[in-house]
Amino acid sequence: MRQVILLTGETGSGKTTVVINLLAELNKLGIKTSGILSPARIENGRKTGIYALEIATGVKELLAIHQPGWDVENPVREWKMDPEVLKWGNNVIRNSAPTDVLIIDELGFLEFEKNLGWVSAFNTLDKGEYKSAIIVVRKGLLEKALEKFENATVITIENISQTEENTRIVVSQILAI
Repeated sequence: MRQVILLTGETGSGKTTVVINLLAELNKLGIKTSGILSPARIENGRKTGIYALEIATGVKELLAIHQPGWDVENPVREWKMDPEVLKWGNNVIRNSAPTDVLIIDELGFLEFEKNLGWVSAFNTLDKGEYKSAIIVVRKGLLEKALEKFENATVITIENISQTEENTRIVVSQILAI
């Protein structure tokens, strides 16, 4: 039986932090994890970029830089993506299965609205070569995600101070199958 878990929350709520902690717990348990993680690049105490990190190898590339207003079509977009890193990341995702736990951090506006970004994730997820898939989705796109993943379990991350509790919840979901 396969399961899809959508981790959702507002920007800064700790979604990626929960996934980082989750990876540590799953590694302790010997559970094979793969996919892509998007940790922040912090400089002088503020987020200036987003990395793409291949979970299986630890290879990390700078995916995006903070550049508000760069997209004339959608001026509220703040993060300018590197197309070469997107291509690399899509290849990482395509090669991440089969696995026990597939992690995609995150699917967002580009994927759901523009058919860009980590688009290979949809095909990889549809193939179902995993026991559990953890997909990070911002709260504003949860409805779109549920259209695609109708039977998904939704775990809402409210506050980064609840990281340990949220990590335990996700681990228990994974171990329940």
